[in-house]
Amino acid sequence: MPEDPSAPPAPDGEPALVALSTDPPTPPSSNRSLRAYRDRRRAKKALRSKLRSRLTRTGIALVLLIVVVIGGSGIYLDFRLHEIGHLKNINTKPIAKGGADDILLVGSTDRCLVKPAKNFEVWVRQCAEGVNGNNSDVIMILRLVPGRPPALLSVPRDTFVPDARSGGLYNKVDAALANGPNQLIQAIEEDFGIPINHFVVLNFETFTNVVDALGGITMYFPTSLHDEQSGLNISHSGCLHISGAEALALVRARHMQYHYDRKTKTWLGYDGSGDIGRIERDHVFLKVLAAAVAAKGVGNPIVDSNLLSSIAPNLTVDSGFSTTAMLHLILDYHSDAASAPEYTLPIAEDTSTYFYKGYNYGDVVFPTEPLDQQTIDKFMGGKPVGATLSPASITVSVADGGTTVTNTPTIEAELRSLGYKVSDAGSATPVGPVAETSVFYSSPSHLAEAERVLRSLSGAVVLAKGTTLGGADVTVVTGSDVTVAVPGAKTVSAPSGPAVTTATGAASVVASLLSAMASSPALLAAATSPLSPPTSAALALAPYDPRACPKK
Repeated sequence: MPEDPSAPPAPDGEPALVALSTDPPTPPSSNRSLRAYRDRRRAKKALRSKLRSRLTRTGIALVLLIVVVIGGSGIYLDFRLHEIGHLKNINTKPIAKGGADDILLVGSTDRCLVKPAKNFEVWVRQCAEGVNGNNSDVIMILRLVPGRPPALLSVPRDTFVPDARSGGLYNKVDAALANGPNQLIQAIEEDFGIPINHFVVLNFETFTNVVDALGGITMYFPTSLHDEQSGLNISHSGCLHISGAEALALVRARHMQYHYDRKTKTWLGYDGSGDIGRIERDHVFLKVLAAAVAAKGVGNPIVDSNLLSSIAPNLTVDSGFSTTAMLHLILDYHSDAASAPEYTLPIAEDTSTYFYKGYNYGDVVFPTEPLDQQTIDKFMGGKPVGATLSPASITVSVADGGTTVTNTPTIEAELRSLGYKVSDAGSATPVGPVAETSVFYSSPSHLAEAERVLRSLSGAVVLAKGTTLGGADVTVVTGSDVTVAVPGAKTVSAPSGPAVTTATGAASVVASLLSAMASSPALLAAATSPLSPPTSAALALAPYDPRACPKK
């Protein structure tokens, strides 16, 4: 498409964009000039049409709201986009030509940025009480690949990863942001092997303003809902119109009660899904929000103006995420948001009070293999890093990090049977009765080897950049829940046969199980583990969860 000669020079050496102004220049008089003029006009019209067409089909994350508004904002766009805050010295990776753009989307917990509003007093009160912080309650990675549908991956906030925050005592991934964006980016890249190309952080104020700029949104509520901690209070069912404050209370709800019985004046149910349930509700809400933007915002100057003024002043991105990049993002992003895959990193919850190095961590969830790596593979697409490496090319040292009976010798033997060059690294300092297994690699050049080893393990296992032992490429520090996925290995299970009803028969079954556990440390660990069964990467809404209103 020819460049419009009327377009102003781009700032900071960026390539000039085709002007999107709706005011046509005076038509030239000569036939040749007139043809050229008409070609430019058709090109501009096609670009606007292309933008609006794609905008109505996209937008699974709030960062795309910036782009959604571009189609109808005209000259006002440049003024507003320059209000976006840009962070310097953010350690994001450059995007390869034609490659993926992985955008880390973070929701900050800064309650003191919220202005007083109806149904929003809980946040104002918590700020006044000093209950604040700069943690990342919402962690999502949006992956955009030209020619492919977008994908969204959520990481549960309580996921326990090595050294989430510097110092070694703050290991929940949501704590990393307190040390700055680079610490959170580092945790995502080192512990999950996902490179981050852009960073976007939104606060509570941004979220509420976006919903209010649309005049609120409508969602279907199957029943009444309440969450004392988030401020959520939905008193009846049906398609209800909610404000920005109510929307924020909904997507923040982690302790939700449902179905209020007016006769007994009690809530009949408690959600209990914690962060996992909240993530699924967030995914649904984002799609409803995107649909509302597409229906109300694109091409409506008043709504577009309100959206931009709501987003821009409260949005912070890395300095490399230029306005030009934001515009061209939508041109490369062509897919249907309704069919875009949304994943949540599978986890196993510690059902007991979790202590780590003597500190009470409260609610903790652990990564779980092989489900985590399978989910990341689907999210990333393409050929998994390190999946094709030969075990014979990788040296692995194994250290015993457990506090109870461990199967570390079995782990070593089974890794050796897979072809790895294995050495015994002795014992590591135990961190607690329940611990995840860490696969350490010393530098990014050994990330592929570490991921290959990770693919051979099952249980609460996570990658970690750190010192390896014995000069090995990779060191595995065993925890309380780990096995080796040995091809063809027999799984020990409870004896099969007819049901036993007599006391003698029951005792026989118990004796058989104890015998099996004695010969299988893995089965013994599974039987005594306080970890819950792994969650799924594709979550399902509960019957009481809100959703899009039925189409009329």
